[in-house]
Formats: sequence, C-alpha cells, structure tokens
Amino acid sequence: LINKIMGTRHYQTVINKKGVTKVAQYGQWDGYPSGQGKDILTYLKSGNLEAYQKHLDALREPTKKECKVIDADPNWNKTYPYLSRDCGSKIHQMIEEGIVKFVALMDTEEADKWCEGFYTIDFSTNEFTSEYHGTKSVFPIDNLPTEEEYLNVMESKEEE
Repeated sequence: LINKIMGTRHYQTVINKKGVTKVAQYGQWDGYPSGQGKDILTYLKSGNLEAYQKHLDALREPTKKECKVIDADPNWNKTYPYLSRDCGSKIHQMIEEGIVKFVALMDTEEADKWCEGFYTIDFSTNEFTSEYHGTKSVFPIDNLPTEEEYLNVMESKEEE
C-alpha cells in the first residue's frame, strides 16, 4: 500500500529502429517495477506496435513557438497530457493512437541523479530494459515474460 501513495520517480526512454531516442521522459509516480514497469510490459504485449512505431518516428521536440503556446496555456497538462510528469506509461497508448505530437526530451544524466526506476523500449535492439534501484533486466520484445515472471525477476534481483 505504501507504494501506492508515494512518488517513485522514473524515467522512460524509447528508441526507434534507427537507434534514435524519440522519448526521454520523467514520471513522478509509481516508478517501481510493479507500477510503471508492469504497465509498460502490459502495453508491449497488447499494443499495436506497428502503429506505435509509425507514430513514434513522427515525434519531435516542440518548436520555440509551440513552447510559448504551451507555457501560456493554464491547462497545459490537460491540453498536452503527454508532456506532464503525471503521464507515465499512458504515453505509449497515446503514441499508438497518434495523440502525441511532440515530446520534451529530458537529459539522461540529469535523471540518473534522482530517478529510482528506468524503463527503456529499444526497437533497434528489440529489447525492453527495466532497471530499479540498480538492478537491471533485459527482455526481448518478441518474447516478453508474463507479468508474474517479470515481477519475480525484478523482485528477486532487488533482494540480491
């Protein structure tokens, strides 16, 4: 229960087939494996990855003009929910549906200083990597574990 009320910071990265980082995003909540990790795994197992990759390739950073519009919008987090620290793994479904028009790429070195969970979808290597408190597991996207297997691996590594 305590994990459900705590802010557990995480960082998500998505790399396209060409090896280009298209998403590098901070999230404030549920950054542990049974939170965002499990949710990303679930998306990868059930999402339309072909549509996802098509829309992923079209993502870009916002222009200066777009940034000014976003900054001036008092409801920016509702207008652009995919830019919010509250978005988390929901961004993947939004990308698949073509809702995400642009992303703000966060510096990985900065995230390393204060994030507990790191989740990477890498289409250039066909891998999903989960890292939490320094324990790391890599899973082939075309042979992902069940939710139970994933959590057993991540939890057993945490205990080592």
